[in-house]
Amino acid sequence: MTQCWREGELRAYLDSELPPGDMQRVAAHLKECDGCGGLYAELEERAARISMLLGALPEPEPVRHLPSLPRRSGAAWRWAAGAVAAALVVAFLWMPERTEKVVVATPPALPAPRVRPGPVAAPVAVKPAIIRRVVPVKPKPQVDYYVKLDDEPIETGIVVRVGLDGGQVPADVILGPDGRARAIRLVNDLSGER
Repeated sequence: MTQCWREGELRAYLDSELPPGDMQRVAAHLKECDGCGGLYAELEERAARISMLLGALPEPEPVRHLPSLPRRSGAAWRWAAGAVAAALVVAFLWMPERTEKVVVATPPALPAPRVRPGPVAAPVAVKPAIIRRVVPVKPKPQVDYYVKLDDEPIETGIVVRVGLDGGQVPADVILGPDGRARAIRLVNDLSGER
């Protein structure tokens, strides 16, 4: 006696979905094995009952029109994101350059040397001027890298790299689970460095 077949394989045999070699082996096994033969008979009864119930169902009515879903306009948030990005670019370009103040200290005046007759004295070595930079220590402000586009909190999201102004200005946009843009930041190049 060969090994018994599983219920899924017997269903596939019933639907003629097994390869031809397996179809022959299952047919031979069902003639020998009473357990598999009983399970196969039960599967045939179930299939016949389901076919009868499906045949008793009324024909479905044809669909006359599909219900229309409200469409959200993606153009509004795209315009808002583009406006914010353009404002950030203009602010960045008009920002004055930071220059450091340089204070040049003059050397102290030396008293005039007394001239004594006698051997010639070696020339007096003058020290070069000392240049000291005075850099005021300021506390660093907290930098928010992303600009929020709405008042809702961001719990989860995906960061997507987009190109504004025809792809010339790269920016990162945080998309919420609903697909709406939640925050944006500009990046200087495609590597992501600010």
